[in-house]
Amino acid sequence: MDISYFQKINNTYKSQSKQETDLYLLNRHVDECFSDTIDYHVVKRNEEPFELLIIKDTDGNTFKKKIKSKHSEPFNLGDYIEWNNQIWLVTLLDPNEKTYHSGYMYLCTVPLRWQNSEGKIVERYAYSEDFTKYSSGVTGNNTIRIGDNQYGLTLPIDSETKKLNRDMRFPIDFDDSEKPDIYMLTNRKVNLNNNEYFGRGGTMILTMSFDSFDQDEDKHITMDNGKEVWICNYKDIGSTPVSPSISNPDETTVSISATIQGKKELKCKRKRTYAALLSDMDGNTINWDNASYHWNVVSDFGVKQTVNGNQIELYVEDDSLIGESFILSVIKSNDNSIIAEIDITIAEEF
Repeated sequence: MDISYFQKINNTYKSQSKQETDLYLLNRHVDECFSDTIDYHVVKRNEEPFELLIIKDTDGNTFKKKIKSKHSEPFNLGDYIEWNNQIWLVTLLDPNEKTYHSGYMYLCTVPLRWQNSEGKIVERYAYSEDFTKYSSGVTGNNTIRIGDNQYGLTLPIDSETKKLNRDMRFPIDFDDSEKPDIYMLTNRKVNLNNNEYFGRGGTMILTMSFDSFDQDEDKHITMDNGKEVWICNYKDIGSTPVSPSISNPDETTVSISATIQGKKELKCKRKRTYAALLSDMDGNTINWDNASYHWNVVSDFGVKQTVNGNQIELYVEDDSLIGESFILSVIKSNDNSIIAEIDITIAEEF
């Protein structure tokens, strides 16, 4: 059988076998029909727009969702998914990724905060479990101590969480508590779900055992956004804790900058979503206001646009435009000044 015949009629010259050609055609069909289901959502993956299928799991666990993405757009262990005004953590990946990337994400319920060696406040959201029935990971006199109150927290593996050590203390309680419950890191498992060696991320599991509140070391501090939180063993090093904060976009004294997130390549006959992130000169986040900012496309040809606040979906149908480019910009409405723009090139679908 002449494989070149199948390559020619299906435009799959990069394939080496009929099986690869069939798989390419299947992936292309999946991509084309990806949004044609009630499970389709545009979410944020690590703060960037991302297309995802979110599927209700059959076991009735509302804290767990099965997820799928296009073969061309993988997700990794430890990715944060923002969906339905909630933060979810990718904790499982299916190694079979011929047609989809699939896995599971779990709902995060615990914001874990600490001060790093540079004095900055670090925040990571964690999926939590009740570890009260398990060992705390601490031994004394050759006898395992069983905690009467323990959390198991699943976190992404990153440059900050790698530095978490046993005996570090964390508040796990209401932010406005007068005397918060404090927990100590007593055990850490870092290689139970670590795919970093082949570039697919990882998660770690921490055991937190109940500890005691120290009124001299544990401080109730105010973040830049006005939120008051507890930090254990807080040291005032003369700088303000770092945290995302919201500024008022109506203040005329605020200088605005913007970043457009999204690839600078739009594949012909493929929808792509772009997002604008606004900030002041200090890096503080500013909310998008449709009356104050708007999208603008400068093009010599038709570009289909679907706007949803700070997100815009673009689509080009005509494959004769491959290689052409256009400009996508964010405009400040009161003076029509451009605060961000990118050049986008039309590319082949394959």
